[in-house]
Amino acid sequence: MSTIIISIILLVILEEINKLISNKKISFLPKEERKRLIEKNQFNFWGRIYRSGFLESKDDGPVIDHGFDEILELDNNIPSWWVQLFYITIIYAAIYFLAYIFTDFSHPEKEYDFFYKKQLSEIQSYEKKRPQATLETSLFDENLIEEGKNLFKENCATCHEADGTGNIGPNLTDDYWINKEEKSLYKNIFHIIWYGSKNNPTMRDFGASGEIKGNDIQKIASYVYFINKNRNKSTIGKSPQGKKVIWEED
Repeated sequence: MSTIIISIILLVILEEINKLISNKKISFLPKEERKRLIEKNQFNFWGRIYRSGFLESKDDGPVIDHGFDEILELDNNIPSWWVQLFYITIIYAAIYFLAYIFTDFSHPEKEYDFFYKKQLSEIQSYEKKRPQATLETSLFDENLIEEGKNLFKENCATCHEADGTGNIGPNLTDDYWINKEEKSLYKNIFHIIWYGSKNNPTMRDFGASGEIKGNDIQKIASYVYFINKNRNKSTIGKSPQGKKVIWEED
């Protein structure tokens, strides 16, 4: 929008400058020639188009005879505002060309990178301000699995391995659990991450202590739930710990 406004302002300025130059040139012409030019240009642009299209005049300019189709065409000069608009497009093209080469302005890759980082920042800001998930409100969300996987690697892989098959911590991909605090698997996972494990003191209370926010716990819990439900049975993990549990449907 700003480009259009600037172009219109430049167009008006150039048109006014052109009028001043034309008036100065006319003042040096003989009286008859001056009168003829003034009469010819007494209409505005649209008026001149109408006159050239519907009114016959021998003074409008040279006539081009196409010959083969018997069409006669008036060879009028291009309107000054059109020429000036053409010059403006050349100026803009030169500016954008140089800016593309030597600066980040008008560079699509740089603009994409800038707006991508800005969007990520806005998402992070929204994540911080929006209500945090709790044990009561949290539900499994398959759209959070990928983010949960990254958070799991950062916070949980040391004890459980990146694929959840267990290290110093228990295997999260089998049907055996040290703690059964909830009736459903997903809720139980969220509960343990939030409150820790009363039967396994090395599993601390990440949520209750504020170390991990509720929304991030929901992401981690969604990932752990996913790998448990979609485990590769041929994968050998840590030996089972706790008791085998049959969960209610989430």
